[in-house]
Amino acid sequence: MTRAHVAAWADHPDLVEYYTAHRHRPEDLYPSERRFLPALAEESQSVLDVGCAAGGFAAVWRNWNPALSYAGVDASEPLVEAARRLHPECEFEVADCAEGLPFADGAFDSVQALGWLHWEPRFEDALAEMWRVTRRRLFFDVRLQTAEAGHLEARQRIALSGEWDGRTTVPYLCLSWERFAESLLGLGPAAILAHGYEGTPSDTVTGVQGDICFATFVVERGGAAGRPLTCIALPYEWPDALRERVDLRRPPELDVLIPTEEALA
Repeated sequence: MTRAHVAAWADHPDLVEYYTAHRHRPEDLYPSERRFLPALAEESQSVLDVGCAAGGFAAVWRNWNPALSYAGVDASEPLVEAARRLHPECEFEVADCAEGLPFADGAFDSVQALGWLHWEPRFEDALAEMWRVTRRRLFFDVRLQTAEAGHLEARQRIALSGEWDGRTTVPYLCLSWERFAESLLGLGPAAILAHGYEGTPSDTVTGVQGDICFATFVVERGGAAGRPLTCIALPYEWPDALRERVDLRRPPELDVLIPTEEALA
């Protein structure tokens, strides 16, 4: 997505209205997000929310860790202005992640990217930049499919609080699972953890046939270089072609590696 394409939706009038009223409570989390976030919050002292919108996740993360330091960046200046107004105790910056984040290497315990990587054709650049600024964990979601032909770029109409304006659309990426798994290995992580489920995209999406996988990932730093511990609770198996490059664990072990919210209670 070029800067011109970012601008097409970053100034959309629905954004501030929608994100100041949504995505600011634990109840607003999708099941795949809630599978990981409580444990990450309890184990982090700081988090950077990339694509923070109006900063609603400040309250979500602090629901499980009130002392946590929350910062956010977003490509939309109106959203960042709203976030600063609503959460004056937090730091917010306008930034295009794929072009670079205004933070030092390893500046945050955790970095979050929820709800926008499937809009970003430069997702590999964005992941690499977020990996640079995380000290421990990168937490994000993507859309996956098993087709071997490569990544699918469909389209999504932007219609949040009102009707579609008839012109504003964004890419809607369904990533080839094998190719994306190889991209994750390219980061050089110590662990790759994932949870997800199959479902049908929103009716604002065109160009996708059938179900896709809505997946969240936690990619961890740490330890010496080697085969990353890999545990995925997804409807897809880890790709056979990449099996020898990881220390593959059975899906039930995910509950030991990152406890569920119920286990933390």
